[in-house]
Amino acid sequence: MRMRQLQCFVVLAEELNFTRAAQRLNMSQPPLSTQIQTLERELGADLISRTSRKVSLTRAGELFLRRASNMLDQYERSL
Repeated sequence: MRMRQLQCFVVLAEELNFTRAAQRLNMSQPPLSTQIQTLERELGADLISRTSRKVSLTRAGELFLRRASNMLDQYERSL
């Protein structure tokens, strides 16, 4: 798990929109999707529920959001 993956997940969880999240992260949508898919694969859980019209957090995503936010906070404080 990389900090960039956590950052991508947290921003996507805040925006609940791949386009807006990618813009905030200064990246395009395909790499953002890849980061999220890689994170989900590493964790062995779906974090995001995707439909053609809606993005939402799964229960696992809601729980992981707290952990990811804490890890990012700790990382930023350590710099």
